[in-house]
Amino acid sequence: MQPPQEPEELPLVPDPPGASASPDTNATPAEHGELVRQITPILTWAHAARECLDDACIHMKDSSPMKLQSLPCYCATLRQAARAATALYESALADSGLHLTQYTVLQALKLAPNLTTTDLADVIGIDQTTATRTLALIKKGGLIASTPGRDRRERRWNLTSLGESTFRKLQPKWESAQAAFERRLGRTKALAIKRASFQVASRLAPA
Repeated sequence: MQPPQEPEELPLVPDPPGASASPDTNATPAEHGELVRQITPILTWAHAARECLDDACIHMKDSSPMKLQSLPCYCATLRQAARAATALYESALADSGLHLTQYTVLQALKLAPNLTTTDLADVIGIDQTTATRTLALIKKGGLIASTPGRDRRERRWNLTSLGESTFRKLQPKWESAQAAFERRLGRTKALAIKRASFQVASRLAPA
């Protein structure tokens, strides 16, 4: 229901000379009729406004949160999937003190030690600024250490002994997230999504 339009302001009936502030019980039929004419649109508007508010309240009570929608945009859909998958893995690592991106850095350095910051960013598929910030946070926790590269500005990264033990400790949690992903989607579909996602990342990456 559309909100009712407020009634136009109408001139009030002037009080007769000598009238008191109390209601005049001796009003003439003409004065009484004029008062009724003036007050009727106000009462009509008030009634309509009440119905409008009642409808709004019913709608608010019955409305439920919007569900995830299939969007026409490829990028938006990939981001929907990425957010859902990230939430799953973050939940598995919740009590570890590390975020998923930080664990992924440990995993990458375990698989390919001695990477530079640029190499690591390329391997994981993140920008240089994010890689630098993430490495600094992990280094602060004593999980990785750097050694000089070919020049003074280049640093090469490796796991420390604490980083090695932390990675081993967190691997079962990561594996449980992997298993949950496969359980919800089916192993065949999960592997197909992984292959397709890697193809997307590879073919759309800047040259």
